[in-house]
Amino acid sequence: MVKVLILHSGAMLVQGDAALPHLREALEVLSKFETGSGKALILSLIADYPRPSPPVMTDQKVEAIFSEYVSMLDKLDLKRFFEPVDRHITLAADAGALQLERRIFVKAIQRLRQRISLSECLFITPSAEHVIACRKMGMKVLRFDPEVSTNADFSNWSEAPLLIARIVAPDSALNKTLALQERLATAYDMQLVSINDDKRSNLIHGRAKKLFPILLKTRGGRSETIEVPFPVNVEITLDKQGNVSTVKNDEPDAETVAESAHFIKTLEANKQISHGPKPATGSETHRIEVDAKGRKLLTRKRFTAT
Repeated sequence: MVKVLILHSGAMLVQGDAALPHLREALEVLSKFETGSGKALILSLIADYPRPSPPVMTDQKVEAIFSEYVSMLDKLDLKRFFEPVDRHITLAADAGALQLERRIFVKAIQRLRQRISLSECLFITPSAEHVIACRKMGMKVLRFDPEVSTNADFSNWSEAPLLIARIVAPDSALNKTLALQERLATAYDMQLVSINDDKRSNLIHGRAKKLFPILLKTRGGRSETIEVPFPVNVEITLDKQGNVSTVKNDEPDAETVAESAHFIKTLEANKQISHGPKPATGSETHRIEVDAKGRKLLTRKRFTAT
């Protein structure tokens, strides 16, 4: 049973001066995961971070390297996932090693101050060599490669939670739901609400919210398209590795769309819609905002007092 998820720092997490796309969202999901026993999944980070030259490790040098590394994580908004850092982050310098080897993993487990074996750890790395070495140590391993190489397990961090869920606790509906929510939001622009999970099947049925365009006629005779979330039934197929293969959903019928259009017109007539980022005031209960894709979205901001 996997109790600890260990991530290899470096190119797997950072590109240039920024965290990789969807990494923070994936870590948010993983920080809520449970193990097969129902306890929280532990997140740990190891790194063969650059060492001082000459490589004579004094306590002061190790402390300086560690402090510099944690500061870098903090600037990337990643430090919060590995706190307290003295337990959840281990550098090669902490283990007196020059590269990733067995004693670094042993040191990382010791710092967690729990009875955990290497066989209870899942390691994620971009290195094919690490995959081979860690499997020989009895660890479970996933390989991340943004270049989508043929022997990589995933290439986008939004895919990771589903693969990890299957290894950590395959029967956990909580983990599967959290992982699917992230993947559907990222790749399918859909907010998953609930699932009906049949653990024996790779076919999952559930409910979600999906944006659909509503065409409105303005007072000046011009047309305006507003995106409105509608509840839909969703059918999700997983592949053999546990990743999303296909997603199918139904669509709102013409009557439901017409009712929604009428509702928006009523809100506008009653001056209950604000436009832009300004706070809702007076009788305004809804707001039309423009998202990163340039779509106009109708969102509820508050309820009127009764």
